[in-house]
This record gives sequence, C-alpha cells and structure tokens, in this order.
Amino acid sequence: MGTKATVGRRVLGVVLVGCIATALCIALAIPAVLTVADAGSSRGPRLVPLRTLAQRSSIFDANGNLLGRLGLQDRVDVPLSAVPRILQDAVIAVEDQTFWQNPGIDVHGTLRAALANLRTGRVEEGGSTITQQLVKNRVLTSKRTANRKLREMVLAVNYAKHYSKQQILDQYLNTVYFGQGAYGVQSAMERLFLRQGPFGLYSTPLSEITVGQAALLAGLISNPEGDNPFAHPDRAAARRDVALSRMVDLGDITQAQADAAKQEPLPSILPIAELRPRTSWVEEVQDQLVNDPRYTFLGATPAAREHRLLSGGFSVDTTLDPAVQQAAQDAMDTILPQKPGFTGALVAMDPNTGAVKAMVAGPGFEQSQYNIATTPPGRQAGSTWKTITLAAALNAGMSPDDIVDGSSPCDFPPPLGGTENVEPGFGSMTLRTATVNSVNCAFARTEVKVGFQPIIDLAHAMGIRQQTLAPVLTLTLGAIETTPLEMATVASTIASGGVRHWPSFVSKVVGPDGKVLYDASSDPGQRVLSSDVTACETDILRGVVTGGTGTNARLADGRPVAGKTGTTDGQSDANFLGFTPQLAAFVWHGNADARVPGAGFGGDVPARIFKQFMDEALANAPVLQFPDPGPVCTRAPTQPVIDESPAPTPPPAAPQAPKAPSAPAPTTPKPTTPPTVPPTTPPTVPPTVPPTTSPASPH
Repeated sequence: MGTKATVGRRVLGVVLVGCIATALCIALAIPAVLTVADAGSSRGPRLVPLRTLAQRSSIFDANGNLLGRLGLQDRVDVPLSAVPRILQDAVIAVEDQTFWQNPGIDVHGTLRAALANLRTGRVEEGGSTITQQLVKNRVLTSKRTANRKLREMVLAVNYAKHYSKQQILDQYLNTVYFGQGAYGVQSAMERLFLRQGPFGLYSTPLSEITVGQAALLAGLISNPEGDNPFAHPDRAAARRDVALSRMVDLGDITQAQADAAKQEPLPSILPIAELRPRTSWVEEVQDQLVNDPRYTFLGATPAAREHRLLSGGFSVDTTLDPAVQQAAQDAMDTILPQKPGFTGALVAMDPNTGAVKAMVAGPGFEQSQYNIATTPPGRQAGSTWKTITLAAALNAGMSPDDIVDGSSPCDFPPPLGGTENVEPGFGSMTLRTATVNSVNCAFARTEVKVGFQPIIDLAHAMGIRQQTLAPVLTLTLGAIETTPLEMATVASTIASGGVRHWPSFVSKVVGPDGKVLYDASSDPGQRVLSSDVTACETDILRGVVTGGTGTNARLADGRPVAGKTGTTDGQSDANFLGFTPQLAAFVWHGNADARVPGAGFGGDVPARIFKQFMDEALANAPVLQFPDPGPVCTRAPTQPVIDESPAPTPPPAAPQAPKAPSAPAPTTPKPTTPPTVPPTTPPTVPPTVPPTTSPASPH
C-alpha cells in the first residue's frame, strides 16, 4: 500500500489523463461544430458581445491633484499602445506562446500543458489561450464543465476571426485579475508596486515597469492569490523566474537581463484593499453624486447613481481649492489648541457659484466617518440665525431705522405667552442697532412681527434644507440645529446679492470616453432675495464687525467684511458667519461628542478663526467692495415693533413659548443703548415641541 502522496499523484494522473482525452475530443469536435454553425448563418456564428468592465472613478481637486478613488473594482482601461512591450511579451510568454499565430485555440499547447502537469504532479501550466481566457472572463463563466469548455473554444475561434490580435490583447490586459484588488495592468502596477516618497506613498507608472516587474505580473495571472508576493513571496519569486526563462527562450530578453531581473526585490508595501472614501472631502463628493438629483445623468435613483459611479470609470473634478483648504486648516491648527477639549468645523463657498472651496469636517474623520460640517441635524447656530430673520424683516418692508423693543422680559399675548430673560433691558433701539449688538428680545419681537412662516420659508430658500424648523420663539436664536454647510449657504446667498447657489463639491464629471457629462458652470442659481435687500443687510452686518459683537473678525488691509456672531446656551456652541464679495464662510466651535459648556462666545474663537482663514485665503486676491447700501437702507421707519403688538396667529401645533434666552449682564447696562458686545444665548428651558436645545447628536 503506497503513501498518501503516492495515492494523490496517481489520482492526479488519472484526472490529467482524462483531461488530455477530453481536450483531444474537443479539438476534434471543433471543426464540425464550426461547420454546423457556419451553415446556419451566412455571416458565420453569432458574435456574443463582451461584458462591460467595471472601472473605478477618480476624484481630483481644482488643481488636478488626485484626492481619491471610488469603485467596485480597481480597474482603469488603458489602450494597448500605453502598455510597454516588455509586459506584453511577458504575458504572452507565460499564458499563450503561440498567441500571434493561433486561430484562438492551441490544441498542441493544451496537450503540452496537460503532459507537463502530469510530469510534475501539480498544475504548472494552463491550456487555454489568451483568447479563450478572454471569452471565459467576459462572455461565459469559470465553471469547469466539458460543455462550457467546448463553447469557450468555439467562441475563441469566432473572436479570432472578427477581431485583430491587438484588439484581443488590449481587452485581455484590461480584464485579468492580478490579486490584491488589482484588475487590469494599470491598476496592477499602481497597487502592487508602491514606492515611499518624501510626502507619502507613490504608485509606479506603467511606463516605468522593469523586466522583473513585468515577469512577476505575468506569473500572477494563473493563480493571483496562491502566488501573492505579500503572502507567498517564495511562490511569487518562483513564478517570476518561470516567466523570465520563457521570455529568454522566446528571445524577448537576454539571459543577462533575466539574471538581473531575478535580483529585483519583490513588492513589500501592501496596498489598501478597498476603494472607498478615506477623507471627508471624497466622502462628501460621493454622497452628493449619489443623493443629489442634480446628477441624474448617473441614474434615476440613488442606488442606480451609486452603482454607475462605482463602476463607470468617471473622472470627477471637484471644487476643492488646495490653497483655500490649507488656509482653513492652518487657522484651525493655530487657534483651536488654545481651547483644549473643543474642536471646530468650517465651510467656505464661492458666493458667485456655490462652489465649496474648503471644508474642515472636525477631528478624526478617518476613524469616526463623521463629518460635523455636513451631517444633519448639525449643531445650534445661535444668533447667526438672526441673519435670516433680518433678511425676512427687510424683505417684508421694514427699515433698518425701525424702532424695536429690546427690553426684557419678552412678553407676548397668548398662545406665545411670556418669557423670562436675564439679558438686561436695552429699551428701544433701531433694527440696525439690535443686529449690531445682537439683542435677543429685539429679534424675538421682530420675529413675531414678521411672522414665523415667512421666516421659515425664507430660511429654506436661502439654504436650510432640513425640514425641522418650527414656529417657536427660539427659532431666531438658532436653537434648532442646522449644519455649518447650510449656514455657509445662507451667508453665500447674502454675499451673492440674493442669488442662492446650492453648495457644490463637484465642478465637472467626465466619462471614460472623454465626454463631459456635467459642468457646474452652467448653473445660474436662483434669486430668492432682491439685490437691494441683500445690499442693505450686508451694510448692517458690516457694522457687526466694525463695532459690534464681531470685531475679532476684522480683516487685514481694511478688506470689507460682513458677519454675525452666535453663541448658544452655556456657550456650548460658538459660531461665526461671515463673507466678503469673493468668499463666504461659517465657523462652528464646540465639543465633537456632545454639547459641553465652555466653548466661549462666537465673537472669540470662531471670529478669530474666520479672520485668520480669510486673511490667508484672500492674501493674493483683489480687494473688492460691497455694493452701496441702496434704497432699502434709506427707507423711512415704519410702525414701531412694540411689546404689546398683536402676534400673528401661529399654526395649531405651535408650542407654548419657551423661556427667553439668558446671558450674563454687562457691567454697566444702559436702558436705552445696548452695550457694544452683549453675549447672546438660547433659552435655559427648551420648548416641548420641538426640543430646540437638545444636545447635538453625532448621527
């Protein structure tokens, strides 16, 4: 009785002999099959089309730098002319030595491979030609049956009649799998032969392939996982040496070249396995392309758009400006460490196009996959929301010189009821003064005068997409969560003269054939406010920076800037909304995990981050002026907004009024003139519906 190894070899021998017999039968049958097929059609056998290959999509910044790749398979088609001849020769030497001469099948090669495998006791060679492998991978399946093998051989002969050898080799080299998630020769070079550079890892260009690398890739095709150079370096080296020997036999290289190639080190830097977003920016680009209806050219549904994005081989140019992004990160890195335990997020947009130029998503996106800047419901915007109430008031016909009541407490007729407010009574003042000094009760009364629904409708028009806004007194105090991206859109709408551009992370999408499928420059935006209203509001908001709560946001060289501060209850969230004619931004500052008191006021850290960011981002940009305040700012005052004025009838579900916002009293309160920098905070006790002061959720 023999050993297990002997028994195994005998069994394998029987199997291989059977394979030889099957191959002979198939070879003899092919001419008859082709004759029958030809007889049924004047055009010959039906040519089954090749399945479409899935290709990765690549994401680039505004300067053409690669940001990331997305895909179901890491593949990018390249023409045969871009594949070095040494790699073509290596693949042919290993996989199909008669490729240039055979009619799609090689009976002698099949028998030779079977005999070689019988001699060694294991599968050393495959009998399929390159054309057969292409048919198996792109038309049929890898199921091992005699019927499938026969169809494969018939189709291979058919393809060899209809396509040139160059076309077949082109398709094959872009089809085959090399292991480590690499499909096709371009991806194989990029993934398997990584190099360490001064600024990180770099891919080796296909054009720079060496003899040893070409032989290694060719050797991997038959068993990409079993001969994986990272998991099985000895096997990989052995397969490389086989490829080199065959290349010498065919005259593709000299023995000296082969000997030198055998000394080349095997790849050692393991590539990343998945093609998925690894930065907040790439994640946001993918999310927008999949979920935003602007990109219906990718498909009618999010699922269809996602599949096409991940398999269509698109080139996506984004709006990310590297210099502006660096300025944003520099500002965060400089100022945030001064406030341990707290972090920040920033979004900056071009108000004339809606292009998002920079985004700081918060800490640890790579670990948490959570983007504070864009993920709903966001955080409380505080009094930066007053920019929306102010726009609604001016749009409704109010004048900046209208007298509003800033006295405390803020009492209203039922059903709104009365509130308590520890902010001192500032008495009567103009709407402009109330904005510059961010007086809560003055804005609560203005909100009631204008009406909740017009303010909510305008908020949506200006850039708030979430449907969580409700008719509560703390609406104007920003106690209902919004994202920094939404608030940056509000700032952008004012800066653009009332034309809202939805924020865009994508500037252009190009298909694998070079055809432009989407170009954001054709988006005209939508007018939601008159230019007269926004010119006046801009003039009022300039006063916030020149002499109000936002003086820390004054820019260098006297560059005109407008903005609004915002601070929430307990100073858990501090915010600054600001803009110049070229750039609008929103800065949030707080704790990343929960609403933790102590972040400070919006006029402190957020305003200082905004200033440093804008100074650096616009250092080489021309100093542009805002438009003149215009006729809205010269309107005659209308009827004063008084404490006892009738309130608009709220919807039936309107909750009872919450407690009014609280803030520490200034050192020397004056009854008729507000202090220069009064702190503003949302109410201590939130309304029952909706919970406007609930802690921000990371989900």
